[in-house]
Amino acid sequence: MPDEIKNMQGPVSSTDGPPHKEDAGTRAAEEMSAGVEILLAALRRQARERLSSVVAVLGEASGKVVFREGLIAAVTTSAAPGPESLLLRSGRISDEEWATVFAAAAPSGQLATALVERRLLGSAGMQVVTRLAAMDALFALASTQITSVSAKPAGPGFLSPVLPAEPGIKVEWAIRETTRRLARASHWRVELGLEIQIRPRLASPPPRAATGTAQADLLARVNGRRTCRDIAFVVGRGLFPVMTDLASLTGDGWIVLPPPQGQSPAAPESGCGETSGLPAHGDRVRAEITATADDDNFRERRYDLTVGSSLPRRDSHRHRGRDFPAYRQIG
Repeated sequence: MPDEIKNMQGPVSSTDGPPHKEDAGTRAAEEMSAGVEILLAALRRQARERLSSVVAVLGEASGKVVFREGLIAAVTTSAAPGPESLLLRSGRISDEEWATVFAAAAPSGQLATALVERRLLGSAGMQVVTRLAAMDALFALASTQITSVSAKPAGPGFLSPVLPAEPGIKVEWAIRETTRRLARASHWRVELGLEIQIRPRLASPPPRAATGTAQADLLARVNGRRTCRDIAFVVGRGLFPVMTDLASLTGDGWIVLPPPQGQSPAAPESGCGETSGLPAHGDRVRAEITATADDDNFRERRYDLTVGSSLPRRDSHRHRGRDFPAYRQIG
């Protein structure tokens, strides 16, 4: 078997591929959050104008999307493992091998070439890892609260990603795939209570002994303290594939999912406006968003956003009259 095919096997295997038709209409039936729509509009603009730029995303999980002539070259965020974590935590490359190659090749922008030349990763394996990391990071960003999206050209002093996706990822495909993944995540959240920051724990007693290696490896990391994100970093796999397996394990009775930390079930709203002695969790914010004039897909819209929070709603006398920051317009 050729090295580049061998390198595609194992813990970092990709779940990328054409969007599945069974999920195509699920997310479309829901209204995306304002932040996600603004992010997708920014991505489409970079592709339409074939820009080399950086789209910065601020919010619950900040990150950036790097463009090269209208194609996505890399997506980075602290909410999902990057290529380095996928390669090192999975054991595909040792720390010593990585440190040696990185020191020799990263400053000149030849890290990907050096990894292939030293037979630490095949060319096909490199494509799998970089595309998986980019798409996983985009899913993670779109799954969290976004407060600001801005774009700026990749001008002088811009540092290119050390392991870009080659060839770059087409934006429309990336949006379709991200939309599909958001639909799956929405289903997990509603049906199972599975979210990125949930802390799964093992069921007691377990339904049976684990048989698959990947299944046993994942269950060994579930301890009631690690979030889905934490587990993805520990095992060196993408966030979305890990959540897919955790959803399956939850459905099969292997693990149980407690409510998110700091959250309590939403109290029913009172028609007369009276409140009980218990705090109501989550802020309901009305934000106005005006899209850029050159984007045909957007008009001025008004959204009701429910922002999850462990703090009481900001409707007390201390907060009356204060303005909540609206999302920033695309730069």
